[in-house]
Amino acid sequence: MFLRNRRYLDYYYRLFTCGLMLFVVVIGLNAQQHPAAPHTHPEFQALANPIPSTVESIRTGRQRYVFMCRECHGNSGRGDGDMSHAGGVPSDFTDEEWQHGGSDGEIFTVIKEGVTADMQGYNNRLTDDDIWNLVNYLRSLGN
Repeated sequence: MFLRNRRYLDYYYRLFTCGLMLFVVVIGLNAQQHPAAPHTHPEFQALANPIPSTVESIRTGRQRYVFMCRECHGNSGRGDGDMSHAGGVPSDFTDEEWQHGGSDGEIFTVIKEGVTADMQGYNNRLTDDDIWNLVNYLRSLGN
């Protein structure tokens, strides 16, 4: 009786392990499919920034930037922060090229949802208003 139960447990353990491995591979492949070349996301371009780009909004966005973004993107947003030397290539917010689209909605979505293992989403660390203020601050860096 014990051996029979043991066989069932071994079977379900192997089945669970294979399923888990398949899940990890599928998730990994989906994460790898994000284009490396500059591109746009038309579905997010339509998102309008509900927060006007005022001095107060930019100030609030800068505060969030200092605490959440500066380590990788650097003090002035050029992608030269301390963590950039760990192998990733953080975006330079002062140049003309926006890797994942340059509209406010696209920038908001990249910050909120993330795009790579290095640039993970901040949806559980920043409110939508904080992210919109951050978008206004990032826009001010290119001026």
